[in-house]
Amino acid sequence: MISIVIPTYNERENIILLIKKINESLVNFNNKYEIIIVDDNSPDKTSQEIAKVYKRKPNLRLFTRKNTKGLASAILYGIQKSKGDVIVGMDADFNHPPHAIKKLINELKHHDLVIASRFIKGGGMQDKARGVFTYIFNLFLKYIIGFPIIDNMSGFYVIKKDILFKLPIKQIYSGYGEYHLRLVYLAKKQSLKIKEIPVFYPKRKHGKSKSNLLKMFFRYLFVAFKLKLTDGKI
Repeated sequence: MISIVIPTYNERENIILLIKKINESLVNFNNKYEIIIVDDNSPDKTSQEIAKVYKRKPNLRLFTRKNTKGLASAILYGIQKSKGDVIVGMDADFNHPPHAIKKLINELKHHDLVIASRFIKGGGMQDKARGVFTYIFNLFLKYIIGFPIIDNMSGFYVIKKDILFKLPIKQIYSGYGEYHLRLVYLAKKQSLKIKEIPVFYPKRKHGKSKSNLLKMFFRYLFVAFKLKLTDGKI
């Protein structure tokens, strides 16, 4: 059973098509998967749009959080509500292409954590400027600080649920996208088998990114150094 956890905030224009594409890409899974949407009460009425279009889909589960906000905590909420034994983490903006989910899952036969990587041969980003900046920062993370892979900020991954729950998930899934730094660093510390596979990240289809690149840089840098200096204690 596969649980695909997707946090949303103002993704009404993307999420309906994304659900459709995920269903198309997993058509051979015989409904042995669930899509979990955790929406932080989006002002653009993302939840209402999902409920309106997908009224009778047994493998689609929608949770609307009205008093809590935050990307990482939304993912954690979805993981805690999941029924599957494999967790897929991905974004709602089409940066993470649905057709790559099967490739990630297939690699999980021989690994504990599989990352969709932009920076190994065959991967890439349509947003070239952001891609160069992110690649340089990842080189720093890997070769200076000692992170385990070359795309430590991916955010698109699959992991066995029983293994994930052996990690300090409440500490990992806090803040914004920096949770992924904690995930891969602590996975390495626990000697998990980590695999990167190449995936090309297109630009988001609709709407505006909620990420501020400069703020993200300093936040991620702080978390990376903290992990290094405390030997993964969070």
